[in-house]
Amino acid sequence: MKGSSVAARAAWGLAATAGVVLICLGLGQTFYIGTVTNAFERDRLGSTSILAGSVLGLAAAGWSLYRRDQLWVSLLVAAPAVVVGGLNLVAGGSLLPHIGALAAVPLGLAGIIGGVTVGSGRIRS
Repeated sequence: MKGSSVAARAAWGLAATAGVVLICLGLGQTFYIGTVTNAFERDRLGSTSILAGSVLGLAAAGWSLYRRDQLWVSLLVAAPAVVVGGLNLVAGGSLLPHIGALAAVPLGLAGIIGGVTVGSGRIRS
């Protein structure tokens, strides 16, 4: 698949979007107020989803570099994976990953939109 074809852009956009969705689903699993009967299971499932979404987001950022997209696209796509995934590894039991997601997830979505619409900026023949 060529890097500039519509199918390649759609596949990349799907992979990057799946990473952000997995991160958000994991954050939803780990956010609860008060006592929950199955808190350990929810935390484990949420942390696993955040980790899987972070790996997928970093893979999409690497794929973006391979496609020779503009650098800001790759950095913005990697932002949720680095911020939320990193904070979840360091301080998983707190609200820090959720607070970091307030800024990182919109940046990631902007990077996905930029990667699908703007492209690489190269002159194609």
